[in-house]
Formats: sequence, structure tokens, C-alpha cells
Amino acid sequence: MRPCILDPYAEQWKEGIWSVEFKQPQLQIARHYTPLPPVLSPIENQHGALRFLIRTEKGGEMSNYLAMLAAGDKLELRGPHSSLKLPKHLADVVFLAGGTGIAPAMQAAYTLLENQSAEYSSQLNIHIVWANRRREDCAGGGESLDESNVYSTATTGKLVRELWALQERHPKNLRIDYLVDEEKTILNQKRVSSLLRRDTQVSSPAFHPSIDSKLIIVSGPEGFVNYLAGPKKWWEGKELQGDLDGMLGHLGVRDWKVWKL
Repeated sequence: MRPCILDPYAEQWKEGIWSVEFKQPQLQIARHYTPLPPVLSPIENQHGALRFLIRTEKGGEMSNYLAMLAAGDKLELRGPHSSLKLPKHLADVVFLAGGTGIAPAMQAAYTLLENQSAEYSSQLNIHIVWANRRREDCAGGGESLDESNVYSTATTGKLVRELWALQERHPKNLRIDYLVDEEKTILNQKRVSSLLRRDTQVSSPAFHPSIDSKLIIVSGPEGFVNYLAGPKKWWEGKELQGDLDGMLGHLGVRDWKVWKL
């Protein structure tokens, strides 16, 4: 019989999007990373363990430091730190995720669909758009069912399989689009405008539509966020949301709240 292990982050998984801070001791720098949600399979799920999607970047001081660590090495973490507490009366959530920005999208979907009341989560309409430069970053994403009515897992990435699992549990509430630059499926103004209109049309009638119930979250590399929603700004040592600009600003999405991560 396996011992019961309490998840020290259980409360964070109920509230919204959060991160932890990794410290690089030699350079005395720190970076925030968003944990991936727990695996839905009880066999694979390790309660209390944190998983991260981190891409090693050329010149990246923290990512290259982490890549050099071996299994068993110690790492100093600080947190958790709340990035966004999700409103309690959401109806429509559109998550525009670029690359590793899929981590907070998966966090939000898990929190809203797995850790809220069935009555509330069954009324939600969540749409994740995951944009990547290369197909290998989201291998298998967007594939059709085969003749046996199952997805092929031989060449499918782990995160795509986890997204499938969440989607299979909530087929009426979660939609996922996979866009790949090298395949010319670009997150352009026409596509964004179309998906916002479509998600508004399928919103649950159980919710009274208001700006507090409709949320767009943009997450990914700085250039991706700036392109879609404009840059954040610093004021007196704090990072603030800044004005809504970029593609969403030009579209004039007045009936949606927009949050930049």
C-alpha cells in the first residue's frame, strides 16, 4: 500500500496561475518558472512533485545552468508566487500560448476544469491556442483519430498527450488548436478575430455575459506577448500590465479582459 503524500501546493492548484523562483548561485540571479499541472494518471502522478517545461536558450544564463545539473543535484527554489488569481465567474477563457507559454495555459485549464465544482466547470468554455515554430515542439498535436478511434502515441509529445487526456475528460469545455510556423499556420489577426467571435457565440447561456466573465491570457516569450498585447511596463521596481497594444489592442477587444504573463 502506497503511503498518502499530501501535496504542499494543493491550494495553489485551486486558485490560478502561479510560479516558483529558481536561483542561480554563481551569478546570483533568479528566474520564475511555471510548474506544469499534475499528471491526471494516478499511476504517473507524484503528489507534491513539480514539473517544468524549460527550453535551453543560447546565452540563457538560467536555462543553461539548469541544463548542466545532474539528477540528485540540489536547486534553491523560492515561492510559490501568484501570477494571476482566476476570477470566480468566468464563462469564456482564451489562452494564446507561444512555445513554453503552454505551461500556464495547462495550469489554468487544470485549475478550472479539475479543481472547481462540477457545476461551475461544466459551464466553462476554454480555448487554448498553442503556437510553436517547429512541429517537433508539439508533435502529434492536431492529429485526427485513426480507424480504431484512438490517437497515435508513437510520435506524440508528452505534453500533447497530457492535453489530450484533459480534453477527453472535458470534451465540451476544452478546445485546443496547434499552430506551427514552419507549416504556415500563423497566429495572425484574422485567426485571432475569428476565434474570439466563435468563442463568444458558444458561450454558455448559464452565465450572464460581462467583461468579468471573458478572459484572454497571453503567455510566452517577450516578443510573442508584445506582438499580441503590447509590452508590460516597469514602475517603481514593479512589473505592471501596461497598456493593451499589439494585435489585440488594434482589434479593440473591449468586451474581453486581457492579461499578459
